[in-house]
Amino acid sequence: MKRREEGLRIAAVVLILAAIAFLFLRDHDAEEPSVEEPTPSATTPTDSPEVVEPTDPPVTDAMPSPPEGLAELVCQEFSQPRRLRLLSFNTHRSTGTVNAIAEEILELDPDIVLLQEVDRKMLRTGSVDQAEVLADAVGMDGSFSANLVRGSGEYGTLVLSRFDIVQQGRIALASAPGAEARGLQWVTLDVAGQPVRVYNTHLESTRPAVRLAQAEQVADILAEDDLPTVLGGDLNAWPASGAVAAIGRELTDTWTAAGQGRSATSRGGRKIDYLFVRGMRPILSQVAPSGASDHDRLWADVRLPAPEGCDQDSP
Repeated sequence: MKRREEGLRIAAVVLILAAIAFLFLRDHDAEEPSVEEPTPSATTPTDSPEVVEPTDPPVTDAMPSPPEGLAELVCQEFSQPRRLRLLSFNTHRSTGTVNAIAEEILELDPDIVLLQEVDRKMLRTGSVDQAEVLADAVGMDGSFSANLVRGSGEYGTLVLSRFDIVQQGRIALASAPGAEARGLQWVTLDVAGQPVRVYNTHLESTRPAVRLAQAEQVADILAEDDLPTVLGGDLNAWPASGAVAAIGRELTDTWTAAGQGRSATSRGGRKIDYLFVRGMRPILSQVAPSGASDHDRLWADVRLPAPEGCDQDSP
C-alpha cells in the first residue's frame, strides 16, 4: 500500500509538470507571428521576386500563466499525511551474518530503522563495518552512534532512513561503576520538508536502578523536544516497569495503541523492545520472527500528519 501511495504521488507530480510544460509551449507558439507567403504572379525569368523580411517575435520576460488552482494543487499534493513504517531490531552484533540482518530488514520494507548491538570494525566480528555494510545493503541513509570503543573498533546503535538525515548526535546516559556505557542516539530527518526527530537507545540490562535512572533521563530530554518524534530500542524492561512508564509519560507506545498478535520480542518470551511516537498516529504494530538474531523484529505503521499551513507565495 505504501509503495502504491508513493507511486500515485509521483504520477501526480509528473502530470502537473507536464501540464506546465504544455501550457508554456502553447503560449509560446501563440506569440510567434506568421509570415505570409508572397502571392504567385506571372513574371518572366528576368523579374526579381519581392523579398519579404521576416519579423522577429516579440521578446517578453513574462512566463505563461499556470492554470488556475495549480499552486493549490501542488501544495496539497506535498502536504498530505504520510504513512511511515518503523522498525526496531536488536541485531545481536549480526552474529547470524550481516547479509541475513539486511535481508530481514528489507523483508519488512521499513522507512525508518532503529538497530541496536551493531559492531563497527570490531575484531570479534571480523573487523567489518557493519553500519556501512547494512546502509549500503538496504539502500538507506545511515547514522552510527558508538557507546563502546575498543581500539579501532566501536559498538553501538544505528539509524537507517529512506529520508535524508540532516542532524545527528549522542547523549551519554546515567551509569554506575562497572556498568556498560549507554547512550541516547538522536537524528533529525527531513521527511518531505518536515523535520522529524528519531531517538534510538539500548538501556542497562542487569541493574534495574540504573535502567530506571536512564529512562527518567530520556523522558526529561523528550519533554524538551517539540518535533514529531520516534523513540525505539531495546529497553531491557517489561511493559509494567517503571522505566517503560517513565518514557510512556511523554510518548505513545505503538504496541499499546495498535499492537496485534504476540508481543514477546526476546528469546526469553518477554517484551523488551519498543517503538514510541509523538505527533503521529499508530495504525498497526506487530512482531516478526528473526532467524538472524536473539531478538525478534518489532515494527509499527504510523501516520504523520501534514504540516500546518501551506505558503503559496513561496517559489
